Amino acid sequence: MNQDIQQSELIFYLPLVASYVVACFLAYVIFKKNKVWGIPSVFEPQKPWQELVFAFIAVLCIFILGRIYDAGFLVSSRYNSIAWIINNLIIYSPIFILVTLRKQPMVTLWISRKNLVLKVVTGFFCAFLGVFVFIALRGEIDRIGPILLKSISLDSIASFVAVFMEGVVVAFIFIRLKWVSNLKVALFVPGLLFALGHVPGMLAQSEPWWHIILMSIFTGFIAMFVLYTCNNIKDIVWLGIVHYFMDVAINAF
Repeated sequence: MNQDIQQSELIFYLPLVASYVVACFLAYVIFKKNKVWGIPSVFEPQKPWQELVFAFIAVLCIFILGRIYDAGFLVSSRYNSIAWIINNLIIYSPIFILVTLRKQPMVTLWISRKNLVLKVVTGFFCAFLGVFVFIALRGEIDRIGPILLKSISLDSIASFVAVFMEGVVVAFIFIRLKWVSNLKVALFVPGLLFALGHVPGMLAQSEPWWHIILMSIFTGFIAMFVLYTCNNIKDIVWLGIVHYFMDVAINAF
């Protein structure tokens, strides 16, 4: 399989945007038609700004744990895939610890067991269509088989936890931003963070400035569009599946 998928060209970014737009639109239609909108959070914090501060502290702890992992600590890598799963659960644990300590329901992360089967099925269906749109626009229909095989490999499946938790973190911050502001602000901040998140690594790799700008613009747009969809659906489960398969398609791991 061609490993040079994440190219510095529009042939990568435009199909990627199209795939997420199609997946999000389909998910919205399915959820609306079946009247499945998750469980909207009825939690009303008495001090929303305080909750936002706690949220950013939790995210800071995630970054610290990530750096500790990079330094070679946490669970030894000799356990391979199992270690990767456990380490990610440890790294992202501050979110669940905070939600538990603050006695906040899991729906404040857009996670619930309501209509779980339909959410999972929708996720797989949207993921398949999204991947198909991506490779079709790139003229790589022949990659569908290898992508599906890679998606069920143990090494790839082990990365699902990390991929899913990325979405949980964004939902976590988004919902708490809405508590203290409005939809536009709550969309803009995570979008900006996503846009800037890849910059340090790209600078370290001496990527050209135009590549950095393209990556920032398109990743920021995708983040805001996906968040807008999730805000209507009030669920993150389906997105975790879509995100996973799209990462397999672009050889993100």
